Amino acid sequence: MPADPPTEHETPHRSSSDPPCESWSCPTGYCHRSNTKRAPPLNPPPAPCTTSILRNGTGYTKNHPNDNDASLSRGRKRFSPSSSSRNVRSSQSAMERASKFLSTVFEGSEETWTGISSYHQRKSTKGHRSTLTLLTLLSLAGAACFFLQSNILDRNGPNDGDDHDATRKLKRLSPQDHPDDPPRSDFLDDFDQRRRRAADLPDGTIFEEPAHTRMCRVLLPRLDARDAGSSSFPEAIFTESEYVCRDPDAPYTSVMNMMAAQLLGAAAEKMGLGVKYTHRCAKWEKFCSGNMTTIQFHLPDPISMQSYAFQEGCVDAAALRRICQNSLDAGTNNPELILFPNSYLDSSSYTCNMQCYFLQVLPWIRTNLRIVATEWLNTVETRALTFWLRNAEEFSHREKDDMEVSVVSLSCANDGCNMSHESCECIFEPLPNWVYAMHIPRSSTNVAIVVAPTCAKFGVGCTLHAQELYHFFRRLYPRADITYNVITSTSSWYMRMITADHLVCPPGNGCVLPAIARDAYTYVYEKTSPTIQTWLTCIPNDYLARLTLPVFPALYGDGDCRHLRARMGSWTSDLSLAPSLQYGSAVDGYLGCADANFVSSAEEPYRLPTTYRWDETVWPSCPLNVLSTADLCTAMDRLGLGRILFVGDHTSMTQAVSLASMMGQGADISLDPNVVPNFSKTITCTGTTIGSFELTFIRNDRLEEPGTTPSPGNPNCGQSNQQFCYPWSTNFAQYSKKQLLIVNTGYHWGNDWQGYITNFQNFVGRIDDSAAGFALRTNDVIMFRTSIPGHKECHLHNGVYAHYGEYCPRIVNGAFWHWWGELPPYNDYAIRIINEWNLLNTAKSGPNIELLDPWYMTILRPDGHLSGSDAGPSCKLQTEECMLYSLPGPVDWWNHLLVSQLKDIVLHKESDSPMVAWR
Repeated sequence: MPADPPTEHETPHRSSSDPPCESWSCPTGYCHRSNTKRAPPLNPPPAPCTTSILRNGTGYTKNHPNDNDASLSRGRKRFSPSSSSRNVRSSQSAMERASKFLSTVFEGSEETWTGISSYHQRKSTKGHRSTLTLLTLLSLAGAACFFLQSNILDRNGPNDGDDHDATRKLKRLSPQDHPDDPPRSDFLDDFDQRRRRAADLPDGTIFEEPAHTRMCRVLLPRLDARDAGSSSFPEAIFTESEYVCRDPDAPYTSVMNMMAAQLLGAAAEKMGLGVKYTHRCAKWEKFCSGNMTTIQFHLPDPISMQSYAFQEGCVDAAALRRICQNSLDAGTNNPELILFPNSYLDSSSYTCNMQCYFLQVLPWIRTNLRIVATEWLNTVETRALTFWLRNAEEFSHREKDDMEVSVVSLSCANDGCNMSHESCECIFEPLPNWVYAMHIPRSSTNVAIVVAPTCAKFGVGCTLHAQELYHFFRRLYPRADITYNVITSTSSWYMRMITADHLVCPPGNGCVLPAIARDAYTYVYEKTSPTIQTWLTCIPNDYLARLTLPVFPALYGDGDCRHLRARMGSWTSDLSLAPSLQYGSAVDGYLGCADANFVSSAEEPYRLPTTYRWDETVWPSCPLNVLSTADLCTAMDRLGLGRILFVGDHTSMTQAVSLASMMGQGADISLDPNVVPNFSKTITCTGTTIGSFELTFIRNDRLEEPGTTPSPGNPNCGQSNQQFCYPWSTNFAQYSKKQLLIVNTGYHWGNDWQGYITNFQNFVGRIDDSAAGFALRTNDVIMFRTSIPGHKECHLHNGVYAHYGEYCPRIVNGAFWHWWGELPPYNDYAIRIINEWNLLNTAKSGPNIELLDPWYMTILRPDGHLSGSDAGPSCKLQTEECMLYSLPGPVDWWNHLLVSQLKDIVLHKESDSPMVAWR
């Protein structure tokens, strides 16, 4: 049974404990990643203290040449002839219409300029005049070109198949569009303004059905004639209706309409029925404006059939007749009845009748969408080059400056806008915040919240949810660039979803087609009850390897707290808890110096760094509890683990000494630099099956195996041969029991990015090789602990930071600061590789790698360092040490986190819940 979802505290935009607005501001380059190449955003995101975000017509960003800001999308009405002249526009001169167009264009010029970036706003007055002059000339030329072209197309447009078949001519003029009727009032005001309702054919015909329906009406009698012996048919060319081409509100249905018509046309042409299809969507906008805002405009014309191989028996005359007849009988103009006629889940048997037809259609749709995405990437503006159309095998080829873009796409759960746009119904069903935290990795450099226009306008709670997500993500991903946009261009919306690294979608068909075109990290939530895209339940297994279709409402699995814990919270002073945070005896050497010299008093009974507890402020049902020997022993026993093996540098040794001390085994651990630092302790577990387990530390600063063994004073690895790399992989691979391996590397790589990348991949390879050579290694638990930067001038601090905003101005980097600024990007790279290992590598022998991530809670602890204010003069080191901590202190909470996560892993494994991967 799934566990109860975590309790989420409401996260208002600001709480009473939040600092004033100005304290959230940080120097340029500090609050966000300093190691990613990106251009400054055209429109800066709202400030954290903003209580409302511009929506429904303002605040749109233009991140792509085809994106329209609010003023441009509203100005689309300037292309629209009045409703009383729609059917006589061929008699209106091009120059008159151009003049009318320009007069309306310049009525809104002030509004049009509101979306221009601050960079352009800094231009000189002379530059403004030059720009306006240029825009005037371009508008004149564009308007004349457009209307001239539209006249030509009206007179000499493509002949639709209905013109060649008088018995089935569809010339149904809508009563609302009769020239004598008064102008209609449409409740879709701003949406109606960005459409024009022109005739689809020069004779005034308006197509009120998509092309595939009209084609089926022609194909059925031709199939009958073919069966009667006819072999020659007049050519009938079908084009798509304007509604389908320009519909900005239902891209899923529109694209599927076009795909269905192209498939019918290709099948009919193969059978010699004389019926062809070319969507000709570009005739509505392409030739002059170049402003193709819907995804429909970007599909190839004709749509490519190269990836669709007609197989005998898949689409023959009988199949074509059955498909068309069933589609017409349904009377719904549903393109899925053409594309997926036999591929719905049988609710009685829960089986799918996929057949070859279904298996051909799906890759064909995917290929065409990826063609469009590739072309989009070749023309996208520089500031949007955070997107990359990755193939599955390319995910592991990462560089230091790679962006990692995650997109949350909010759309209606239904395609509720009908073809004539006379009504629009949008049901919006949001996901809880913990779902996004599960799927969006903490290594993301950019998190974009994109909202479909119909969802923003008609979806109750859609815009509010997007606003709340924006502020929530600002806290959950403090180093990432968070953006929130209402996308007025469905082409840009689709392309962002296809080319992002990670995509998360609440229920809705807006994400379905982009999800099919992606290769990995795709989560599209679906209801278990039948929906418009029920064919998704029959997706072949090779597609399920690329995308995940979790059920909605989202199910919280046992052990999933480990994905959420320690990511958002704060430190609170708690003197009542402090006694349980002390060791039985002080640690030897410099790690225990501050504690050994501390003199208790009534005012300060314990060292201040040992008096804080970590509180989960967003998910309190996933608490970080203080560990006990019994808790750790129980977890080790239930997992059958015989050893905890720490491998890493001095920080890993500090964690190992901390855990041993909390287990009462801190004595006789030498910190003398003239002694080999490795050690092993036995922890007795009374009343358990395992009886005891080993706690072992092996120092290896870079997780390397240089082939030599160092000795005190004689390092053996690193660029300058100044690090210590004691052999560890053989010890790990040949251990006779299951074990918990906890590793870390990063501090000793400086700015050697290429070395770190190569070595981390080698580490993952060693885990796989060990499992391939010894089957017991497949049952090990592997954890990678993130690296924690030090704190500048730690001797000045005797308290904690309240939030990331207090820490970020103090971030430092460079050789003098031991390249601390490189550690977060190193962590990001490790998290990316771990996620790819866990989710994409289907041929691995080794176990999944879990993440132990105390980064956020530790950067809020500038106190308690070896050179901290509590250390005292007798503990002063030759060189200020603001990275390593005294014991007991903040590092103890790494082990509290370790045991809490280990208990969740027990629940996860015992319930056999699906692996989501550490984020």
